[in-house]
Amino acid sequence: MNPLLSRVLTLTDHLRLSTSANGKAGWYKEWHHFCIVGKELKALVNMNISHEWRPEAGEPVQQARLILLVNDGKWDGDICNTPARDVILNRGQIGLRFGHNSLRFVDGCYEISAALENRPLTVSLRLEPMAFPLLRSKATLGQGTIDWLVVPRLTANGTIVVGHRVYKLENVPAYHDHNWGHWLWGQDFAWQWGFALPAEMDQAWSIVFDRVTNRARNQIQELKLSVWQGDKLQRIFAHSDIEVRERGYLYPERVPKFPRIMGLITPESTPDVPRTFEIEAESGDDRVRCLFQAQDVGQIVVPNETDLEMTVINEVSGLIDGEGVVKGKSFSVHGQGLFEFLT
Repeated sequence: MNPLLSRVLTLTDHLRLSTSANGKAGWYKEWHHFCIVGKELKALVNMNISHEWRPEAGEPVQQARLILLVNDGKWDGDICNTPARDVILNRGQIGLRFGHNSLRFVDGCYEISAALENRPLTVSLRLEPMAFPLLRSKATLGQGTIDWLVVPRLTANGTIVVGHRVYKLENVPAYHDHNWGHWLWGQDFAWQWGFALPAEMDQAWSIVFDRVTNRARNQIQELKLSVWQGDKLQRIFAHSDIEVRERGYLYPERVPKFPRIMGLITPESTPDVPRTFEIEAESGDDRVRCLFQAQDVGQIVVPNETDLEMTVINEVSGLIDGEGVVKGKSFSVHGQGLFEFLT
């Protein structure tokens, strides 16, 4: 445990729970998001608060949700709501409890305990941060703004149980981000977000990519590629430094949707996901190339707050290969990855 890193995260990764911003009190959203990318399985845990708002509904309604998904050959899991009476939020701390599900920050590590009520899926994890975070404030998102914090590299230890299958995790690569801000689902925005972590944690480099556009994806509002060596952020490539190429489309036989009921409401099976996603960044003597090859997809389906349509967040698992030179040091990153495509 790095005491300085623990202190930095205590000061930056705490719950904000802000409820007002320029008249957008009902637009507030905040989540803690974790991805585990092991050789045998990938997992996604997201605990989020949303002040959902629709004009016809009057006052906004606060919703607390757990998203718990795993992929050990196919995506499984679900999204469940927690009644307000069973929600404990520790503003100013890294700590929240949704019924029997909890996130804590103890001795410099994140501790997650979560289980679905209607699916045989449980996680009990301790994640140790291995890199200092990157913090971004007030990025434009639709007609609102989003703040975010990224911890690109953690090690996960613990247990994930899927049905009768028990996975013991020891120093498995993991990723964390924390997002909060004021916007409405259904506004004119889309995003692509992903990370590259080495399969072996003794390799030093990690990469995070983010791009925010309008819904038609012909206007870029945010585009960055960030590179860490060990625990230090080494380089941020900006919009003018980066070129992105998408080739082909992923055509899986089955596209599971979460919450699972959404499979009846939005049965379409063709996701808007590229089969390969290539990122090249170059500035001065520094250069990075990443290639993500999509293998499988699960969809999180969110009802819009602006109309009667749906926003689809594609959670895409696949293989990642990265290489480059930063500050005179050559590196390569090869491993499993998760990319997120919001359409």
